[in-house]
Amino acid sequence: MYQGIIAIIGFILVLGLSPVKAQEPAGPDLVKRLGCLGCHSLAGKGGDRAPRWDGVGQRLSPEAIKKQIVSPEGRMPNFAHLKPDELNALVQYLSGLK
Repeated sequence: MYQGIIAIIGFILVLGLSPVKAQEPAGPDLVKRLGCLGCHSLAGKGGDRAPRWDGVGQRLSPEAIKKQIVSPEGRMPNFAHLKPDELNALVQYLSGLK
């Protein structure tokens, strides 16, 4: 009986001490959080003060998209403060918009 209780307590302790993998940022979530659609539009939704994102993955390479995010031209704010995984997720998402 005591062995069963000890096993359960051990299992609970192992679960509590196991590292939890942080959730990787998702492109659509970042777009929402950063307010990108306040200026850009996608699929007919969003702003009209910046280029449409429909087909951006066909017009620009991933490198060009990344450059525009971290060192933008025009009135777009600079997003160089993004963490590398956030920047990569955003570039990957936008590159996939065909």
